Amino acid sequence: MLILLVGLLLPVEVRLNFAGQTLYGYRMAWMLVTPWVVYQLFAGRLHLRFNDILLALTAMWMVLSFMIVMGFAKGSASGFSVALDVLMPYLIARLAIRTHNDFRILLLALAPVALGLAVLMVVEAVTHTRYIRDAARAVFGSLSAVEYGMKMGEAKLSDTRFGLLRATGPFSHPILAGVFFATLLPLYFFSQVRGWPKVAGILAGIGSVFSLSSAALLGLLMFGVLAIYDRVRRLVVFLNWPIFIVSAGILLLALHLVSQNGLISVLIRYTLNPTTGYYRLLIWDYGSRSVANYPWFGIGYDQFEGLPWMLPSVDAVWLALAIRHGLAVPLLLGLSVLVAIVGLAMSASRDRSANGVTNIGIAISLTMFFVLGFTVSFFGGLLIWFTLMLGVGTTLGRVSPSTSMPMRKVAVRQKAVRP
Repeated sequence: MLILLVGLLLPVEVRLNFAGQTLYGYRMAWMLVTPWVVYQLFAGRLHLRFNDILLALTAMWMVLSFMIVMGFAKGSASGFSVALDVLMPYLIARLAIRTHNDFRILLLALAPVALGLAVLMVVEAVTHTRYIRDAARAVFGSLSAVEYGMKMGEAKLSDTRFGLLRATGPFSHPILAGVFFATLLPLYFFSQVRGWPKVAGILAGIGSVFSLSSAALLGLLMFGVLAIYDRVRRLVVFLNWPIFIVSAGILLLALHLVSQNGLISVLIRYTLNPTTGYYRLLIWDYGSRSVANYPWFGIGYDQFEGLPWMLPSVDAVWLALAIRHGLAVPLLLGLSVLVAIVGLAMSASRDRSANGVTNIGIAISLTMFFVLGFTVSFFGGLLIWFTLMLGVGTTLGRVSPSTSMPMRKVAVRQKAVRP
């Protein structure tokens, strides 16, 4: 897990070109860990769960769809690369994180790195200079925009808002950086990690504001609402997380039915840049038509039919997956996220120990991923982080409450090992 975290936090300019494939830091990381994963699988260390089947089917459909659309040779190469970017981090998390304390150790190791990157994002925003990526560019060269699917020469991001540069940190876009750091906030807030690592993690999560991204702000708002509900839940006897999930589902369905153009338009409409919000609505409009025309296997990396001036990028991971691979992939992957969230919520309702509280944080983080996926496309390091968290949530949502450590003992144990 630590190797993969290092890989996904490397600047996107850190890459190697080998056999027609671009090996980014995160891809080199999971390739390095692959022999260990294979050994663990053959040793029978993976206890099969429903989400494991869903992720395997997702990966298989990704490869199959690309082979059908692009042909066997090209489609298999592209299909396996994108499928393994989803499946391998998930499997690494499933095999490496066995207990809640394993996860807390991971957060302890990540805390100083996350805070350092968040501080650099603040400096980038104020000074209008991308220090992290500029340093990587000096060594590895500029990253061409063709690697994002557009032949536009060197990729340049100079977007400013409110007099500040939209910071990217090591990520390829401010939105990705914002979502990454925003999803850290519930993890550290609820993890029962104490002392400076908790403070560092929370401050890093708040640092997502300096991406100046509507998605990050929406994520922070979701965290605030869910954290307040958790506090109320502890005071009101009959409230629990399953009740909240059902109630939220009914509310969102009603909002979708009564609002103009549905729930997605509501999520997109209130952005920091109204022009961006309008463009995303156009993407959903024309992208949905493409999915309706090619519902089974999608169109691969081809451009969907839209207005002549529209770019090939799709700012919504669920829609992007449907356009590229057909409806099966986003439905399978989305279902796996919902299954993990429900499992974590039910576990938290049964388990009053520190582990139950930790599960709440993981569930909120995955909820943020699920909702923000309608306005953000996950790729690169953020995609790896998303699938890692999905693997963690799948494992820890099913840990028996009888194996949970009481909160008092967690505090004593952490105090003992702090030196």
